[in-house]
Formats: sequence, C-alpha cells, structure tokens
Amino acid sequence: MLTRTDTGWKTLLSGRNGLMLGLISAGIGLHAFNQFAIVAAMPLAAAELGGRDWFSWVYSLYFIGSIAGGTSAAYLRDRLGVKSSLFWSMALFSLGGLMAVLAPSFFFIVAGRLLQGIADGLIVAICYSLIPANFSSAVTAKVFAVEATVWAVAALLGPLIGGLLAEAFSWHAAFLAVTPFLILLGLFTLLTTPETGSAAKAAFAPLAVALCVTASFIFALSSATGVIGWQVACLVLGSLALALTVTTDGKLGPRLFPAGAFRLGSVIGHGIWMLFLMSAGHASGATYLALIIRDVWGIGPAAVGYIVVAMALTWSAVAMASSRIKSLKGRHFAMRAGPLFQLAGFLMIAVSIDVREILLVVLSQMAIGTGFGLSWAAINQASMEAAGDEERDRASALLPTMSTAGYAVGSALAGMIAAATGLTRQLSQGDPGQVAYWLYGTSAAAALVTFLLGFGVRLKAGNKG
Repeated sequence: MLTRTDTGWKTLLSGRNGLMLGLISAGIGLHAFNQFAIVAAMPLAAAELGGRDWFSWVYSLYFIGSIAGGTSAAYLRDRLGVKSSLFWSMALFSLGGLMAVLAPSFFFIVAGRLLQGIADGLIVAICYSLIPANFSSAVTAKVFAVEATVWAVAALLGPLIGGLLAEAFSWHAAFLAVTPFLILLGLFTLLTTPETGSAAKAAFAPLAVALCVTASFIFALSSATGVIGWQVACLVLGSLALALTVTTDGKLGPRLFPAGAFRLGSVIGHGIWMLFLMSAGHASGATYLALIIRDVWGIGPAAVGYIVVAMALTWSAVAMASSRIKSLKGRHFAMRAGPLFQLAGFLMIAVSIDVREILLVVLSQMAIGTGFGLSWAAINQASMEAAGDEERDRASALLPTMSTAGYAVGSALAGMIAAATGLTRQLSQGDPGQVAYWLYGTSAAAALVTFLLGFGVRLKAGNKG
C-alpha cells in the first residue's frame, strides 16, 4: 500500500500501485463502456427481433442484476478470493454477452443482459472493495479522479464505437465492443495480488439481498405502463421494500449493510444517502433529457449524445482538479459545494427548456458534472473511512450498489412524473416547459437535501489529497 507521504501521481501510477489502479480501472471501464456501447444497437435489435414491447427490460433487468451482484459481492469475494471471484464474474459476463450476440430472439438479449448485470455488479463492487486496503486515504481522491476519467472516456467512446460497429456490420457486433476491457481486466487480475482488509469473512445475507432485488424489480415494473396509478403504486411499494430491507437487516439473518448505514447522525449514513440522492436526482433529470433535446431543438443523435456526455467530461476534469486540494477544510468545502452546483444545473435545465436556449442546457450539464466532480470522491472516501476495520471492505463494496439503487429509483420517479404531466403530449405540442419544471424541480429538491446531508459527512483529519 502507498504510505501517507507517497501522494504524487508518479508513485500512484507506477509499480504495484499502477497495476492495482489498472485492475480497478479495467473493472470500472468495463462497467461504464458496457452501458454506453449498446445504445445504438438496441433499437436495431428490437426492430429485427420484434422486441419493442420488451425494450425497457433490457435496461431494467440489467440494473436488477447489478444490484443482486453488488449486494453479494463481499460474500463471494471472501469465499472464493479476489482473483477467483473476478474470473467467475468475467465468465458470467462473457456468457451473457454471447447470448446477446447469438440471440435468435429478443428474449436471449434480455436474459443475456440480466447475466451481464449480475456480473457487472459483482465486478464493480469487488473493485471498490479493494480501494481501502490497497491505497492510503492520502491518494484516494486521485484514485477516484482516475475512475471518473475512465468513466468519461467510456461515455465518450462507447456510443461512437458501438454505433460504428452496428452500422458497419450489424447490431450483433456492438455487443463485442466491450471485449478489450474484458481482456484488460483478465490481464490485470493475473498480474496483481490484491490485498484485502483484516475483517472477518462476510456472511451471505439471503433475506436482505432478496429484498433489495425485490425492491429493484418493483421499481422496474413502474415502466411497464404509462398508467399513473400503477407507477405511483410501484414507487410506493418499492420504497417500502427498501425500507423493510434496512429495518430488518441483521435481525432476520446476517447483516448486509455496515453499522450506521442509512442512519442520520452517522458519517456513513449521511454518505450513503448522499450517493443515493445524487444518483436518483441525476437519473430523474437525465432519463428524458435526450428525448427532450431532440424534440425541442430538432438536433441530430450525435449532437444530442455529446450534449449529454458533457456532464461526464466535466465530472472527469473537475475530479482531476479537485484531487489536488490538500487541506481538509478545502476538501470539505468542495464536497459540500458539489450539490449546490447540481442544484443550479437542474434549475438551469428547466429554464433553458422553457426559454428554448440550448447553450444553457450545455452549461447546466457542465454544472451537474462539476457537482459530481467536487463531491463524489470525498463522499466515497469519507464513507469508507467511517466504517470500522471489520466492515470497511463490505462498506466499500456496497457504495456503487447504493448508487445503482439511486438510479433505479430516479428512473422510476421520472417515468411517473412524465406520465402524470403528459410529457409525450407536451412534446408533440411543442411545449414541454411545465413538464421540465416538474422533472428538474424534483432533481433540484434531491440536490438541496444532499447539500444539507453533506454537513454530516467528514473526512478524517490527516488525510490530504
């Protein structure tokens, strides 16, 4: 592990540290690229195989699988070891990919994406769990800055490469675009010997995992119809299932969540809520953003894509810059300022749609990305540090899963708002302004709550970036 004095980029990127960073980056890159590379191929596959009615389930079951994998990752890692669990996850991911590539019907694509979701959740959670034991707190911000850059590059190149493969060959080829990341992950897994924490092996918590999967499935059902009553019922029932998961954790079987998770007044509780709400708020606003931009301004797919990607690119640039902040006071200030940038960004999008100003949309995307870049690394680091030594790896593995859960809730909430406010009808009439205020006002409310929660998240003294 890096010592506290070894905080420079040269030390982080060289030797064993560079290999470990490569392993984690390959896992994060696989996760990000896999999401973006199939965007252009899915409409073509649905049209050829007659899967329009099941289109949303390609994404819904993927997220459900990710939550199932993420919540099981600590147990699998401790039972099989880091390398074996990663290789088994890669094998499952490859099987899901082959099912999609060779799909004779749309059902095989849906099933393949479910398997890839499970594998993806496992891989990302295992990679996150390796950060505390292999990197000191002094460089954690730089590690997350690198991962933000990996995510941004995947967001930039994924749709482009997937689209080119689908156009040059067929939609089948787009599912192979992620292969280089899979090979890199395998190579780095062979070349590294990751350290793990000193905690006792994580126990499998079947009831808690089942409740998490059930909640995510209920949220996914909300997209099955545009009926507002159905969507409200799914949102309420899904929220109740999540609440039941938290309240029964450790009482009816082994614990899944670390001590203090979701509890207001604890650092890790505030941190998890912040990650959840930042993801949910972003999903609530981003779900229909591309559709709104296309219909309001008549912009082509490529331009729409790069307006959307502006958020990820800004996130990466700001994360790199903020990782250079040395003082604890400065890092806390940046972390707590992040949600305010998001608040401004969400409100700006609503106004820009109402007044038909595309430049404001771009600036709002950059403001939202700035918010993530300022806050994300510090929130994750503080949450990891707040967990006791016995639970640090388990807590770290669950952090990306809480973000995924936030995206699932945010997407369901966006669908409910769109149905209640008649988004499709308003777009056809050329007047989505009122709908935009509901969508992005909801996201802004989440950002405001996130800002208030930030005062309960504190990095440990002595950890400089």
